[in-house]
Amino acid sequence: MSNQVVFLSSNISKHIILLLECILVFLFINCLRVKTFKIYWLSTKRIKLGDVFEINTPKGKAYLHYIHKHEILGALIRVLSGLYANRPVDFDMLVSSKERYMIFFPLSAANNRNIVEWVSSYPVNNFDMPRFMRNSHIIRGEFLGWHIVDTETLHRKLVKNLTTEQKKLSPYGIWNDTLLIERLVDNWSLEKWS
Repeated sequence: MSNQVVFLSSNISKHIILLLECILVFLFINCLRVKTFKIYWLSTKRIKLGDVFEINTPKGKAYLHYIHKHEILGALIRVLSGLYANRPVDFDMLVSSKERYMIFFPLSAANNRNIVEWVSSYPVNNFDMPRFMRNSHIIRGEFLGWHIVDTETLHRKLVKNLTTEQKKLSPYGIWNDTLLIERLVDNWSLEKWS
């Protein structure tokens, strides 16, 4: 009987040791995951409403002002006027002036990949998300008109011809950095887009 107890106790001890080893390995792997997550989280650059960013183009530096975070489309930016050979010393006049247009742009990703560079911050008190934006409606290569999009309800209204006020509406949709730079270099404007 005594030999059986020793045999059972040694078997149980082996299982307990094996179980403890498994728990330690599990905890070690999860600790690595947490450390990796913390390192990633600390390495991402945070953006805040009001931040002003610089983006380089072949024709000079352009500036973007982050004014709104849309729950579906992400960061809404004001594309500020002008292309500059050198960074302006004072951004107050540039940011407070009328923008070229507003677009949705993957700003966090562009910032984390160093496509844009933070240069300043400016209050967003005077800048709201536009109530209406527009987009061309093209099917199978045929232009059918313009969608006027209500940014609060996301309802679209199709119009054939734009009024003077509708020509001032910014494009509805998300632009990546390649499209933005292309449009900046081509001096694209809302007035030309009709």
